[in-house]
Amino acid sequence: MTERVARAALLALLVLASACSEPTSGPVRIVWGRHACDHCGMAISEQAFAAEVRLGPREVMRFDDLGCALAWLESKGGPAVASEVWVMDQDRGEWIDARQAFYRPDQRTPMAYGFGAIRDAAPGGVDFETARRTILERTHDRSARQHP
Repeated sequence: MTERVARAALLALLVLASACSEPTSGPVRIVWGRHACDHCGMAISEQAFAAEVRLGPREVMRFDDLGCALAWLESKGGPAVASEVWVMDQDRGEWIDARQAFYRPDQRTPMAYGFGAIRDAAPGGVDFETARRTILERTHDRSARQHP
């Protein structure tokens, strides 16, 4: 085997190993400040507001704001197309199931959608569906103002 073929084989093994290292369920790693939001393209830098959507075992989308995740999901057919949706718990800094989470409104989020996730219900907090509807209404209103 020539040195060139050996290098190509090693590179192929490294690529395969890295592809297989991602879990097939649950959230995946985000490199803060390096991965870009799959909706708006901004760097994902504020951990407290990050979200992920898993469409299948090897297809995970990363977002810098719950609103970006929901707008992106809506463009694909709504939350039902996702096998999993994850958000970062603002208080604990750990991933939680977005559909089971509660949301604090009026937060200062990266893309100004305004909701931060928490694991447990809190005064003034809302559930996933309420946050989703509110975000989609705001998105629609913004779009209507920009494109009358």
